[in-house]
Amino acid sequence: MIQIYRYISIYITIMTFSVAVQPKIHFEVGLGFYGPEMKGFDDNIDVPFPNKSLFNRNLLPNFSIFYEFFHNARVGYSSYVSYEYGKANLQESQPVFKRAIRYRMLPIETYFRWRPRVELNFTLAPIWGRGRITMDTKPNDKYEDWNELLNSFGDEDPLSQLGGTDVMINDWFGYSGLIGVRYYLSPRTGIDLKFGFMHNGYKKDKWILQKNKVIGPDLSIKDLPLFTLKYNYALK
Repeated sequence: MIQIYRYISIYITIMTFSVAVQPKIHFEVGLGFYGPEMKGFDDNIDVPFPNKSLFNRNLLPNFSIFYEFFHNARVGYSSYVSYEYGKANLQESQPVFKRAIRYRMLPIETYFRWRPRVELNFTLAPIWGRGRITMDTKPNDKYEDWNELLNSFGDEDPLSQLGGTDVMINDWFGYSGLIGVRYYLSPRTGIDLKFGFMHNGYKKDKWILQKNKVIGPDLSIKDLPLFTLKYNYALK
């Protein structure tokens, strides 16, 4: 009986030590893939935007940082971004047009080791999304260019004046659920594949331009499948 207690004590000590020395901080960089519909840009007959492509429509470069607060649970921050850059063909000029959609997540992730090198994980995350549109216009063309852009999105009440900073911003909330599998190349590095969905509460009439409410582009990003492939590196 004494031997049994001794073995149990040794086992608990080993398990406690192994949990204590497991990496606690995880960094991830990767590439995501999703399929939004950006009708406000692609089907806009009034303003020709840069041609859509795999890079400015479907790819989502991303990074994440996680902290392991329990032996099979992590909490962290993730950022996925869709970016577009080019010239918008307006009547008055051809300003440089920039569009970014950023999906910022606060994920909670649980996992278990299916094999010594294989981990299965499940992630739930609230989303704080932000759309951002800028145009580099000439001072003399700024007023007309912005009004023409807003008219093409269906805004019947364009701006009456503009200040020095020209940025359209829209914030919304959503959530995401992902299932993943991670293969560990070493105790500190691994390849992580996730798939799931994003639901975004985007509304086109919630854009703000210099404290003015304006109408933005039609974007179908409410229910989107999402796939990501990431490289993971862990610290003690």
